[in-house]
Amino acid sequence: MAIPADDIVAPFSLDGAPVRGRIARLGSAALDPILRRHAYPRPVALLLGEALALAALIGSLLKVEGRLVVQAQRDGPVTLLVAEHHSGGLRGYARLAEGASASLERAHRMPPAALLGGGRLALTLEQAQGPAYQGVVELDGETLAACAERYFRVSEQTETSIRLAVGEVIGATSTWRAGGVLIQRVAGDSARGDTAEDWNRASCLFATLTDEELVDPSLAGDRLLYRLFHEEGVRMSEASPLVDRCSCNEQRLIGVMRQFPSVELQSLVEPDGMLHARCQFCARTYLIAPDTVFDQASSA
Repeated sequence: MAIPADDIVAPFSLDGAPVRGRIARLGSAALDPILRRHAYPRPVALLLGEALALAALIGSLLKVEGRLVVQAQRDGPVTLLVAEHHSGGLRGYARLAEGASASLERAHRMPPAALLGGGRLALTLEQAQGPAYQGVVELDGETLAACAERYFRVSEQTETSIRLAVGEVIGATSTWRAGGVLIQRVAGDSARGDTAEDWNRASCLFATLTDEELVDPSLAGDRLLYRLFHEEGVRMSEASPLVDRCSCNEQRLIGVMRQFPSVELQSLVEPDGMLHARCQFCARTYLIAPDTVFDQASSA
C-alpha cells in the first residue's frame, strides 16, 4: 500500500544507530486551510505553520490519550500563538496586536522572540484522564525548533534534534506546506554501550536536511528518510493521518457563556434575537438561542 506523501506523521528508527524519530508532512488537508482561514502576514504564517508541525511531532510521541498544546503569549506583534494536536486533528491560531498586520506585511521570516516579544514557549499535555502536565522553555532561539530542542535537553534530559520548515508551493494554485523531523538519542545500556558516537554520526547526517526537502511535494516521507539515513538502515513505520479539525462545539460555548452574568449576556443579544459566538480557531460562527444560556447563567 502506497504511503501518502502529505498530511501524515510517522515514527521511524535506524538499524545502525540507537536513534528514534518522527516525521511529519502537512499540506492541503492539515495546514493550508488553517493558514488561509485568517490571511496571516507571511512571518506569522511561517511561525504558526512551524508550531503546527511541532505539535504533530510531539503529540505523536505521547503514550497516553490527550491533547498536546504548543502555546506562547506575550506583548509582541503576535500576542498569542496556539497550536494543538489531538488524535490526528490539528488546529492553530495566532492573534495579532492592533496595527501589527500592516507592519509585518513586507517582512519574511522572523525569530519567535521578535514576533512574540520574548517570553516562554509552553508545551502542555491535557490528558483524557489525569492531571495536565506542562513544561516551559525560554523563547531565546533563532527558530522554534531550536527552542523545542532546548526544552527536551533541559526538561526531559533527552538529546533531541528538530528541523521544521514551512513554505508556499506555487502551482496551479498555491498551497501552504510544512515538514518536520525529530530525532532522539536512545540512552546507552549494557547491551548498547555508550551511544554518543552513534548519535553524533546520525546528527551529522541530520544536519544535511534542507528546508526545500521538507516541503517538497514530490518527495514522500519515506524517500526523504532514505535520502538522509540510508547508510544507517532507516525504517519508517505505519503513518497516521493528520487533518484540520477544530474541537469547538455549541455545548462547550454554552458552558463558557453560562459563567457570565445574565445582565452582561443580555447586552450581547443581536437584533436577530440570537447570541453570536465565533471560534477564533476555525472561524465558525454559532447562533445560540439565549434561553439555552440564561436559565443557568449567573445572576451576579
